[in-house]
This record gives sequence, C-alpha cells and structure tokens, in this order.
Amino acid sequence: MSTEAANPLSGDWYLEQETFGYVQGAHVRQRLARAQTSFQAIELIDTDLFGRCLILDGALQTTEWDEFMYHEMLVHVPLFTHPNPRNILIIGGGDGGTLRRVLEHPATQPVQVEIDPAVIDQCRKYIPAISNGAFSDPRAKVVIGDGFEFIRNRPAAFDVILVDSTDPVGPAVPLFEEPFYRDVSQALTDDGLLAAQSNSPIYMASQLKAQLSNLRAVFPIVRTYIGLVPTYPGGVWSFTIASKRHDPTRLSLDDLSARVASAGLTTRYYTPQIHQAAFVLPPFIAELVGSD
Repeated sequence: MSTEAANPLSGDWYLEQETFGYVQGAHVRQRLARAQTSFQAIELIDTDLFGRCLILDGALQTTEWDEFMYHEMLVHVPLFTHPNPRNILIIGGGDGGTLRRVLEHPATQPVQVEIDPAVIDQCRKYIPAISNGAFSDPRAKVVIGDGFEFIRNRPAAFDVILVDSTDPVGPAVPLFEEPFYRDVSQALTDDGLLAAQSNSPIYMASQLKAQLSNLRAVFPIVRTYIGLVPTYPGGVWSFTIASKRHDPTRLSLDDLSARVASAGLTTRYYTPQIHQAAFVLPPFIAELVGSD
C-alpha cells in the first residue's frame, strides 16, 4: 500500500473549516503567493484538482476549475432579466471573473469598484485565465475604492448593480446591511435591479435570512436562486436579485432565448432553461428564504 493510500492527507493541503465539525480542503501542488494588506490576507495556491485558487482571509473565493459556474450565474441571470442593461456597476470581484462576463454583453458599460488593489494585482499575475483580459478592455472602468461610499450621491446612475463580495465578515459586512441597500436603490434607475451572492443556504442559513430581510425592507421584488459551485461550502450556492420592477421568475423561455441569442454568448453553465430552473428551490430552501 502506498503512503498516500495509507494517509490520504499526506503532503501539503489547504483546509478550511466551514462550520464547527466540518472541514473541506484541497491538495496543494504549489503555494504561489501570500500577502497581508490593510484589508485582508491574500493567498494564491495551485491545486491538483481545481487549478489555481484565490483565498482571502482563509476562505476560498474562486478557482480556475469552477469559477464559470459562479460568475455566469451571478452575471447572466440579472443581465438577461433586465431588458436593456447598459450601465453596470460591479462592487468587489477583484479576480475579474464578473467583469469578464459583463463584458460578454456587448451593449454594457461596466464600472468595477474594488476596495483592495492587491487582489486585482495578484489575480492578474497568478490567475489571469479568470479575468481573461477583462481589466484591459477599453469598455471597462476600474475604480479602487469603497463600494459603500462610491454609490452615494449617484442617483439613477446604473441599470444593474452586481455585488461580488466575500462573505459578510471584515470589510464586506456593510455590503449586506440595509443602509447599503438603500444607497443601492437610489443609485439604480427606475427599473434597475441588484444581484448579489447570498451565501450557502446550507451552512450560512442565518446570514442568508438576515440579508433577505434587509433587501425586503428596500425592494418590492426579492428573488433567491441557486447554482452549483463545487468548491464552495456544501456545493450549492445562493444568489439573490432585488428589483424595482423586473421579476426574473416572470420571463418566458421564449423571451430568455431571444435575449441570449441576441447577445451571442457562449456559456458553460448558464442557459435560458437553467435561468428558469434556478428559481425552483427545494422545499427546505424555499422555507428558509420565505416569500415577499
């Protein structure tokens, strides 16, 4: 019997405790970089199964292997919900995957606000495949700053605002609270909408419920949907759209198909059928998120 078979945790492993009594991890081929900024600890590693990965404050954020599952669902669901998404604001998303998918919509003019420039720098250096040149696109405007402060005093400036943040800890905490969502609402056009990652419905149920409560205090339409992201805790991840007018669950398959065909996208996860199915929640998650 080989040493690896006798001890499956031999060698270098990245391990992450998601909740008490549960740990997940990946075998590390190489540790690429580590940096401590004034905002967070940044680490990049290369793994056997998932390729290169970004880790912030000890929590895995994205991997080369499954980033498309997350980014396509965060971006394409809201942008195909809105009938004419042009001015798009991205808050966070320093790995560039969200910006890349927004740019796949040819009419968009995206602005990205990232609080920590080191995240962008390190990701462009060590995992450029995720952004795939998005930061150099002439349509993209990248601002280094606090997204919470950026949206203030920008009335009706954006059709869609995407919040691609870390979990609600550290500098990301304000991005999950009601005052931020009120600022988001005033920064959106009359038919604008917000889409945000909303954590694991399995391991972070209390955080999801709190986030939805804050969103419902501001927006008339709040819809949670799910996707598969295998390297995230539990493998099932939630996203939430908060909208002034457009309901992502009311679009027909014909309408969605026409919008996707018009954009000319090539996707690996998102389809019009997936769009509709993502809002069909298992009963235990439907009970958790409740209804408007």
